[in-house]
Amino acid sequence: MAKYEFTIGKELDLKKEQAATLSQPSLPANFILRAMFATFDIVYGAKRTLPKFMVLEMLARYPYWAWEDGGYKALSRLYAVCTRPCPNRTRELLHLIDLGRASQDNEQWHLLLLADIVHQNNIKLHWFHHVLIPTVLVFIYNILSRLIFWINPAWSFSMNAAFESHAEHQYMLMAQENPMWDSESVESDYFAYYPRQKSLGDLIRRISLDERDHMYHSLVELEKLR
Repeated sequence: MAKYEFTIGKELDLKKEQAATLSQPSLPANFILRAMFATFDIVYGAKRTLPKFMVLEMLARYPYWAWEDGGYKALSRLYAVCTRPCPNRTRELLHLIDLGRASQDNEQWHLLLLADIVHQNNIKLHWFHHVLIPTVLVFIYNILSRLIFWINPAWSFSMNAAFESHAEHQYMLMAQENPMWDSESVESDYFAYYPRQKSLGDLIRRISLDERDHMYHSLVELEKLR
């Protein structure tokens, strides 16, 4: 696990981290993710925008929901048949449950922050692109995430690592494409729950680093299974 440098809770040079991200390719995506990313570009355009990334954050929560739910179900099965304490397996499942819940919450704050900024800037959201399409995508991705985790958790961890790697790079690219955001202050009530940033550019970079941490967590869980 030491080979992964997690960023949560650390004071970092965010622009240096941006350069580090963009100097490396993202993890290869499977055909499901490639189809998803292509659909995003068709429906929302190739340009990286805050409303487009709101939809990305709606989807990002569901693999973690599958991990948490799968952990609870496995824990229930374990203690339905276990005739003596099973501390090692219990700790593994509790870790998966906690990781899933914490990651969901983090992705939720991303969504709420982006939505708040979109609202503050009076960016109009169309019902078709930001109500109907996300509802369909969420329904499909929720079922798919649960099914993949149920069939093979390793597939779920691997796929999520690639998803988060893509998100990390896309956020850093959006920050790079909008240098004026570095001089744009950002304020939100949700900073009561999420680390306050001095500019919109830094907020986008901080979210990108969260996605990097999520990728690392996924890779750690994958390596445990292997």
